[in-house]
Amino acid sequence: MLKAVIFDLDGVVADSHPIHEAAWKRLLVEQGLDSATLNLDFLYAGRPRREILRHYLGTIETQEMDRLGRRKDDLYAAAAHQLKTKPGIPRVLSELRGAGILCALATSAGRVRAHESLEHFGIEADFSVIVSGEDAGCAKPAPDIFLLAAEKLGVTAKECVALEDSVAGVAAARAAGMKCVGYALPRFAAALMEAGADDVIADFPEDAARYFRELVDPDEAQTAGHPGVHRARD
Repeated sequence: MLKAVIFDLDGVVADSHPIHEAAWKRLLVEQGLDSATLNLDFLYAGRPRREILRHYLGTIETQEMDRLGRRKDDLYAAAAHQLKTKPGIPRVLSELRGAGILCALATSAGRVRAHESLEHFGIEADFSVIVSGEDAGCAKPAPDIFLLAAEKLGVTAKECVALEDSVAGVAAARAAGMKCVGYALPRFAAALMEAGADDVIADFPEDAARYFRELVDPDEAQTAGHPGVHRARD
């Protein structure tokens, strides 16, 4: 039985990727990279910041890496007032809450930014548990952050569905023993399915509670008289 849905923040709850991408692009151009040839797809793999910096800039001293990280945070913060939720998020949270399904946030983002983003949207109270990158032992693709979220919710991994937009996030959820829905543009769907997603969607379904329940218990929709949910893995 489904008891909880665990959401990632960036790209799932928050439509933050355009702001992150602009901040990273400016930072990397400041470091001498050519904006015309800069491929930013690596940003969408869900890698930790240090891996992103090494990928684009090579070996960097720890002190310089910290400085660049702060600069990126400043660039993001300067545009954070533009931040919006992904389409349908308030509705989905309301539907899940009405169905008695718990909601949690499990993000690699820092604690302050996670809480500030949810407060900005006015949806912080919709999440029973908020787990940040500072709370878990190892970053995604390790399962730590999802296991900690489930523990705080008082549920088992098999009673959860994770919603993720990155390969690292999907791998983390699957390693935790959870069903996982990839939520991303169609061009990223194949990579998320290959990482182990049970389904990949570009928009939230109209009946979110039934959709997530059917992922955990495929017979539940039939028992309730609903047609089954088509999944990309079928």
